[in-house]
Parts: sequence; structure tokens; C-alpha cells
Amino acid sequence: MLRSIILITLLISSVCALHWEMHKEESNGNEIEEGSGDIQTEQLPGMCWACKWAMKKLKRRLSNGATAEEIKKKLSMVCDEIGFLKSLCRKFVNKYMDTLVEELSTTDDARTICANIGICKKKAWRN
Repeated sequence: MLRSIILITLLISSVCALHWEMHKEESNGNEIEEGSGDIQTEQLPGMCWACKWAMKKLKRRLSNGATAEEIKKKLSMVCDEIGFLKSLCRKFVNKYMDTLVEELSTTDDARTICANIGICKKKAWRN
């Protein structure tokens, strides 16, 4: 019972924090639509995670020789499965549709795809 209460409390506080961040972004101007570059998109809370989540799902579902139309169709459906980030995911997919189709046609992994379009920070190469 105590464990359930703790989990529910954590879930509620996470949702509230995300809602507050999204509300703060809206009051400052929605940067995913109006931003002049990819750097601002990277700063949106949860975008890197959401991008990697969606790209991993899509990479698993796409065959090696998938056409651009097949990729677009799957891209438009993937956001339905993400839960409360659905609207943010759809804006992201619509904004980067052509780039995502190109990136998903490569052998790059989800993290690389999201870094290439500027949603996630690129990892420094270590020697």
C-alpha cells in the first residue's frame, strides 16, 4: 500500500513538473514552432527522451528496404503510443518529417538520429 502511494505521488509530481515546464515554454513562445535553430528544441524538457523512444520503436518496425511512404506512415502513427507527450511528439514529427524519413533510411541508431537533427546533444568522441 505504501509503495503504491509513493509511486502515485511520484507520477503526479512528474506530470505536474512537465506540465509546468510546458506552460512556461508556451508563455515564452513555443520554440519548437518558432525557434530559429535546433539548439532551442534541445532545451525542451523530455524532447531528447521522446525522440530516442520514437526512433527506437520505428527502427524495430521498419524493414531494411522501407520506402519513404512506409516510413512517413509509421512516423505519423508512432506518437499515438507515447502518452502525455503525444502533442509535443506530433509537433516534432511534423516539423522534422523529411529529415526523419532520411535519417530512418540509414543504419544510424536512435541516439545518433536525434543528435543529427539537433534534439539530443552529440556525445564527444573518446579516444
